[in-house]
Amino acid sequence: MGIDRVNWGIVATGNISTSFTKDLALLEDAQVTAVASRSLENANRFGDTFGIEHRYDDYSRLIESGTVDVIYVGTPHPQHYGIARAALQAGIAVLCEKPVTLTAKQARDLVDVAHANNTLFAEAMWMRTNPVVQAMFADLAKGVIGEPMEALADFGFYKPELPARLLDPALGGGSLMDGGIYPMTFVHMALGRPDEVKAVGSLNSDGIDLNVAMAWRYDSGAIAAMTCGLRSQNPWTASVSGPDGHLLLPHRFHHPDHYVRSTGAGTERIEVPTHGLGYHYEAAEVMRALRDGLVECPALPHAATIEILELLDETRRQIGVRYPGDDEDLGG
Repeated sequence: MGIDRVNWGIVATGNISTSFTKDLALLEDAQVTAVASRSLENANRFGDTFGIEHRYDDYSRLIESGTVDVIYVGTPHPQHYGIARAALQAGIAVLCEKPVTLTAKQARDLVDVAHANNTLFAEAMWMRTNPVVQAMFADLAKGVIGEPMEALADFGFYKPELPARLLDPALGGGSLMDGGIYPMTFVHMALGRPDEVKAVGSLNSDGIDLNVAMAWRYDSGAIAAMTCGLRSQNPWTASVSGPDGHLLLPHRFHHPDHYVRSTGAGTERIEVPTHGLGYHYEAAEVMRALRDGLVECPALPHAATIEILELLDETRRQIGVRYPGDDEDLGG
């Protein structure tokens, strides 16, 4: 695909879209040409901040505008599916925030629609494209700790006043979808899909998961433990261990500035150069795939997106978290 400068459309104008758009400015071959929000006032405010020419109060109008090559979807979780599907059907590439959908069934459908329309689709799991994370997993692949046999990951935090969406079932609220997807992704990257899944959770009166603990078992003998929650300030670390040592991502492991390698040779802090907020790395991967005419971004694989949503489906089933529409997508 002969694209010199990639024209981006930003769907939604909240904090995550703001951070992503700030980082796009670090890419010389990226240009934000359109923004859509629920209100024209918000779209205009966002457009004024970033110098965006086209502003819309309807997501479909942005998709139909002919002003963008790819859209970034930063809306609440339940809106991802409909917006992404409409864009893919229109031949507009999509980078959609995680989780891309509320269920694996919806994610599989988006992948099918992307292939049917030969249009790029990717989940914005920025952790996968972080240079520190990639360097750590390159170490793991080299066998510096031997065969990985245990992985641990935690994503728990506490705020006296949580954003309303985190406590709203209609918006896909709870700790699992918002934070738990990170520990699950880390472990999936380290050990792959588990052969057995166990989960327990603490729910509030609205059925929102406030704390979740997960255990995965592998036929290889490997195990993993993950937690996520909204009630405590947790270490927010992730590690993978083998017979010859372990690799550790420190606090805020989903966008770290270094990792720690501990082996028989000693313990080392491994610094990896990074810049910006970290969102431009995933954007650059998407633009590379777009130029290559791909439907799937190699750094953000469809199979992993679907498998993790299947694991999220099963975890929610075990702990009793239900969202509107689950009866159809989760089978009753």
